[in-house]
Amino acid sequence: MEESDTSHETLVKRLRLIAHSLWTGNNDEEQLVNKLKGLVTNIKWSPDDVKELFVALLQRFESTTKDRSHLLSWLLEMLHCIEIHFITPSWKYQTGKTLMDLVQDESVTDENIKRCLADDAEKELGEIINEIPQQTLNQVDKLLKDVRDIVSSVDEDLRSHNDGSQQTGLKKDLLKLCKAVEKTHFRPRLTQMVSWCIMALSKTGRLIQVGTGEGKSCIVAMFAANAMTGESVDIMSSSSVLAERDLDEWKHFYKVLNISASCNTNKQDKDQLKKIYKCQVVYGTVEEFAGDWLRHHFQREDIFGKRTFQCAIVDEVDSLMLDKGLHVVYISSEIPALQHLSPLLAFIWATANQYSKVGTGTTVGQKYSFPHVVLKNITKDTNMDKFTILQMAEDTGVLAKGSVEDQREFVRESLLTEKTASVTVNQLAEFFKTVERRFPSCQFVLHRMNNDGSVEELNKEPQRQMAERQKVPLLLTDGGLCQYMYTDRQSMLSDAEAEIQHGMDFTPCELSQDKCKCYVPGFLSDLVKSKLKVWTENAFDAQTMTEGHQYITEKHGIVPVDYSCTGVVENNMKWSDGLQQFLEMKHQFKLSDMTAITNYMSNVGLLQKYGNQIFGISGTLGQQEETETLQKIYGDIKVCQIPSFKRRKLFEVEGLIVDDEKQWIEKTCHAVTNYAQRAVLVICETIRRAKVLCDALGDKVQNKWLYISNNMDNTAIFAKKLGAGEVIIATNLAGRGTDLQVSEKVKEAGGLFVVQTFLPKNARVEAQAFGRAARQGSPGSAQLIICTSHL
Repeated sequence: MEESDTSHETLVKRLRLIAHSLWTGNNDEEQLVNKLKGLVTNIKWSPDDVKELFVALLQRFESTTKDRSHLLSWLLEMLHCIEIHFITPSWKYQTGKTLMDLVQDESVTDENIKRCLADDAEKELGEIINEIPQQTLNQVDKLLKDVRDIVSSVDEDLRSHNDGSQQTGLKKDLLKLCKAVEKTHFRPRLTQMVSWCIMALSKTGRLIQVGTGEGKSCIVAMFAANAMTGESVDIMSSSSVLAERDLDEWKHFYKVLNISASCNTNKQDKDQLKKIYKCQVVYGTVEEFAGDWLRHHFQREDIFGKRTFQCAIVDEVDSLMLDKGLHVVYISSEIPALQHLSPLLAFIWATANQYSKVGTGTTVGQKYSFPHVVLKNITKDTNMDKFTILQMAEDTGVLAKGSVEDQREFVRESLLTEKTASVTVNQLAEFFKTVERRFPSCQFVLHRMNNDGSVEELNKEPQRQMAERQKVPLLLTDGGLCQYMYTDRQSMLSDAEAEIQHGMDFTPCELSQDKCKCYVPGFLSDLVKSKLKVWTENAFDAQTMTEGHQYITEKHGIVPVDYSCTGVVENNMKWSDGLQQFLEMKHQFKLSDMTAITNYMSNVGLLQKYGNQIFGISGTLGQQEETETLQKIYGDIKVCQIPSFKRRKLFEVEGLIVDDEKQWIEKTCHAVTNYAQRAVLVICETIRRAKVLCDALGDKVQNKWLYISNNMDNTAIFAKKLGAGEVIIATNLAGRGTDLQVSEKVKEAGGLFVVQTFLPKNARVEAQAFGRAARQGSPGSAQLIICTSHL
């Protein structure tokens, strides 16, 4: 590794010397050196190969012209062409010539060299078949002979426009499907036909990895057309957006084959759903299929009719089986009695809001009078009461003379508040020292809040360590009030839960004079006791959740967002265990009633109902460990990786890591504006951050769009090809399944540039985002820009 770094540094020094001898502009020199460095860092050229190429380019230029004034622009133009088409030292043109051969051949014009670099022919069938066994996920050796025979025969008929009347079996089926695709869309590529054959020849389920931009929706539609044999097929997408889009794109294809097809997403009407499930092919999401099945069987809504689990095609299989593999769909029912829990939820929310952050990593609870705190922490002397503590305070001068007698005569909490209103933090600190001397088992760590918001410890002198009790950290405030301090979440939650329990009574009971009491019907006591802990946790979670991140607000209420996976706004989903209600309180929406979960089904549970007839397709199946996990869960399902139909030309720009959000915004905006001659897609983790970047770009980018919600009309984004300087700022909504078209001018400039602005939870999410660029043999580039404060 050290030797490689040294050779890289040596190369840069040599190139700088050569460049410096040719021209004097520092910017020119830097631009050229960065282009050459990019070949090493991003396309994996060796330093020696780069040096040899640079020398060959100089020799070519000098042999064709003596005017050096445009040498720099010529070099940058040639290197740009090599970069955007991802040309490696081993690359060969169709004639067998390498890049060096073309550069050194003076009979080949510069324009012809550029044309050769850009012109990548589609792979032949033999090349595709030969590449499959070389893929790491290959489990199809025994099928390849039949695949070659079927595809070659059908391809020949398509090329010669034969009617295929002599064909039988799978050849006949594939030819019929290809003709339908050609009639409604385009002629299927060889890789798509190979993918179809591998699935059709598989007696049991099969997972196939097909690169992003290789036409997965076409393969899915072709294989789903097996419905013409009488089977019903369920096509499951990773989001409702993709399911609706794919059906809309391929409905004419199904119509040509006389196959009924529909989509089950965003449908609430029972009769409408019943009609949908009578179709041979149904597109949708796992959540919709599972929810409809649960309603059919447990709520007797007769949605499925006679439909059974015959064949499942899982589009974006890694998202559904790995990222969302543990997701569970719940069916809940409204129970009128649960309306009585609304006051308790409000009480829990009010208690949680008494807690707040101070300093770094510290939380303080609600304010208590100092007698309350002392009494709670003196455990051994049972004869102590509030008045004894107040007498100590009066004796030490914290309270005025006669205060205790007044308090005994007029037992009012408000009177105590009046008496302690003038008590300062310093007086309170001295009083606690007196308490510690009288009760050695009671030890405190005292703090105060300074004017600048910092927290200062008051009693830093060494204290006697007590084995029986830990020191209690307190934040003292003027007025004789104290707040418990917490450095860990668990102790904070435990104390908050204890406060809620103390302020709650189950009926029937005697009414308390305490105005802070919350009364709950006794018949709900078992439910409350079992759920109080999770409700308390959810109240604190609701405090930290932010709009535009985990959820958005719509006119009808709080709507969850699947920000970590698909970016989809989940309109028909609600959080359970009080979280939905706490967020409604947070944003002052009408409080919805809690519901009771009656039935549930996991993604795994649903898919296992299809037995060995699960077929999946994705651009990113993941590493061997991930595929092995899928095979264990779904009955040793076979996997296969299909080569791309053209060489991929993705240029990965070196990633950036910054420390704070301000730098993150600056670097991202710079990356976007630096590619003004290209179209740019910026993918953000959350809706809020997408809006922040959009505002930061401001007038720097005139043509920009936000693609952050499936509740918005996004047709304008996909209605035309993206031109130079046009920018889309999106969430993960654009990170999977989105096919952005760019103009020819943008392709010549380097294609779509993708900026992923967050660290994904796995490499597959990153690959999906980068897969928006360099699709179908076109050039493209991508970069990762990460802010550590977001992690």
